[in-house]
Amino acid sequence: MALQISSSPNLITPALDRSIKNNIARKSGNKHVYGDTYKQRTMWKRICDFVGSTRAVNVVGKAHFESKQYCEAAILRKDHQANKKSQALCRDLTDEEYDEAVWNSSGVQNRLMREDYIRYSPNYYNKDNGHTSRNLWARRFSQLSHVLHGLCEMNAAPTGMTYNVMRNTAAHGVDEKSTKNKLLMFGMLGFIGVATTELLTAIRSLSSNTATFLGQGILNLLIAFPVASSALGLLGFCAGLASQIAVQKHRVNPKQQQELSKDISNNLQKLLSQLKVLKNKPELIQIMAKAMQGKHHLLKKIKSDSLDARGIPHILNSALAAIDPAENDLENMQALKNALGQYLQVDKPTGDSATLWARYRYAKAVTTKESHYVALVSTVDHMEIANPHAKAMKDARRQTEEIAAPALHNVALKALAYPAALLDRVANTRIAPTLRKWASESYQKAQTQKMSDPGRASKNCFKGEYMAKNIHQYGPVTRACIKIAEGMRLFNMNVVLASNANLSRIFNNIALLAHNAVGTSPASRSMCNSLGRFFGGAVLAIIFGTFIPIAADATGSPSTVSTEGNFPVNFSMTNIGILMFLLSTPTLLVQGLAHVAARVEGWKGNINKTVPNGVPAFQFSR
Repeated sequence: MALQISSSPNLITPALDRSIKNNIARKSGNKHVYGDTYKQRTMWKRICDFVGSTRAVNVVGKAHFESKQYCEAAILRKDHQANKKSQALCRDLTDEEYDEAVWNSSGVQNRLMREDYIRYSPNYYNKDNGHTSRNLWARRFSQLSHVLHGLCEMNAAPTGMTYNVMRNTAAHGVDEKSTKNKLLMFGMLGFIGVATTELLTAIRSLSSNTATFLGQGILNLLIAFPVASSALGLLGFCAGLASQIAVQKHRVNPKQQQELSKDISNNLQKLLSQLKVLKNKPELIQIMAKAMQGKHHLLKKIKSDSLDARGIPHILNSALAAIDPAENDLENMQALKNALGQYLQVDKPTGDSATLWARYRYAKAVTTKESHYVALVSTVDHMEIANPHAKAMKDARRQTEEIAAPALHNVALKALAYPAALLDRVANTRIAPTLRKWASESYQKAQTQKMSDPGRASKNCFKGEYMAKNIHQYGPVTRACIKIAEGMRLFNMNVVLASNANLSRIFNNIALLAHNAVGTSPASRSMCNSLGRFFGGAVLAIIFGTFIPIAADATGSPSTVSTEGNFPVNFSMTNIGILMFLLSTPTLLVQGLAHVAARVEGWKGNINKTVPNGVPAFQFSR
């Protein structure tokens, strides 16, 4: 069956259009101010984004969307070749001929068999689609790898996970920027830190070290949490590797062809909606070009040989040239499909010229062209815009923190309602109905919506969450205190707590760069993440279990501080919970000062953000 391009009349809603524009602005280093106005992001905001991007949910989201988009690029490339073949034969290809030329071709099959696609497209590799036993085993190995990934994340940051579970169990819907969150960090992290330190100390006391590493007992190294995350990362990589060994080419059935065609159609329509706005507007075209290069612009996604003199990617120029505002959406989408298919073509070596080196260079060139398509489409198809499969892609840690803990919170409230009902009868109170109301989904949704309700701005104006999200509505001292408190919270959560994640991120990026430099297919983000966790956890375990104690012994200061006396607890200086507790204290103090300053300076009202003088800004309308 040929690739079917269709237009959906209700796809581009005002909300979706704004989300797409916000994503383009974000990836280009800008942000939404109000209405159609956007401005350049401050360096502070860029640093916050960079620090906050260590979380595993970003890796999972990128793996899902990129794997889908690489499949789309391969299909468009092969579809264009099939159309050329049809023209040469002066007839339409039969369904069987088209299937062999496109859906079942090596180019498309290689993208459908990538680990990221197997793992994060759960509706594709299943029995209903008639997959072979090997492919079903590939899916099972991939699912195992995803489970191991979740367990790895749980052990990579046990302090942070324990805190998040306790917080979400104790209170529902706590925003990370809120004063309540900072207060809970102050109250809980110290206890969590002491508990983990005492647990590890008890384990060490039950076992005697039989070996040493760099003069330190090897047990200190082996029982560290980073070792567990490192081992699980390696096991996750091996499970993913087993999935890649098991998977084999298969015939794409009509149902799968329709689903893939729908994905391409939706992305072409979303892309068209933005290209019509960009056409003949040089400033907006430059914004789009920057967005295609990536949010942080550290490593360019599209090299200079694929850019014109103004720095605009050739693929963007081809897409803009293909559309005609006078034509309807379906005609423009067909023209866009043809233009992108033409751009993705690479001359394939044949005959005597098809040497091993020539075939290698051809495969590299194909992947490069496809990566340009991914860079273009990721501006309109991204987890920051919409992620309908977000719940299905949650790992074990996210399911525990974001699903199990809130569910336990609601169960506890409903359970407390039974004894409270007896008290209500005796004391004529209404505690039980209140507890049941707090546990109801409708009440919790209503409470969440209250913070963003403009009509309640005057009631929310002195709440920490509202203050952090509407900092422009306060005086200079209040703004300064909010920025300092948020900066310390981000440092606490994304640097101190995420020491394992940050180390793993370095090795993850090294693996991605190495594969993309040498390999002929796109690097698997999920596999590289597992490798990053393996090396990052191993390095952190050596640092915490060996080098820090060595440094402490060399300086004559112990690696633990004992309270002795009536409270015999050892506070380890290498314990993440203790470090976070020590940092959460000034964070809460500065947050309190922000509240005091807000009362003294006053609230300016629910005013819109404005563009400061001298800050570059632009209009991005529908």
